[in-house]
Amino acid sequence: MTARQYRSHLEVLDTHAARLLKSVPDELDEETRRETTRRLREIRAQINPLQIALRTHIDGDDSRSE
Repeated sequence: MTARQYRSHLEVLDTHAARLLKSVPDELDEETRRETTRRLREIRAQINPLQIALRTHIDGDDSRSE
């Protein structure tokens, strides 16, 4: 898998986690809802630095190949 493909997969995961975060069911009890939203935010927080690092890596490679 290339760095671009990996970055693309991370973007899909982040988008999916964001959608899940927005759609946490109201019928969950408060504790479960709070835990679910916390975990989804944690997932997004862990993905973000990877996306930035890969973007920097890929952009750096692109500028060297010009």
